[in-house]
Amino acid sequence: MSKLLSDHPLPQAETTCGSLLQELQIIWHEVGESESEKDRMLFEIEQEFLEVYRRKIDKANCSRAQIRQEIADSEAELTAICSAMGERPVHSRQVGYVTYY
Repeated sequence: MSKLLSDHPLPQAETTCGSLLQELQIIWHEVGESESEKDRMLFEIEQEFLEVYRRKIDKANCSRAQIRQEIADSEAELTAICSAMGERPVHSRQVGYVTYY
């Protein structure tokens, strides 16, 4: 396998999904599966995929919310420290850091 493909897992996943679908179609052909049953199974596979994808997105959203909360907590702590030292922090939202002058 080339270095380029090994750096990008998505093309490998597409190849794997494609090869698995091809294998499934061969099996269906060998056992004489009906078109309606094939459609039902493909729909079921799509639904399971969407459920997994949704769980991954939900997990990523939770992680992002947690990180944002940790940043806000840290900024509040820095503000409290600066206040205790008699300094005034200047918040820079573009970068997400607190700058002191």
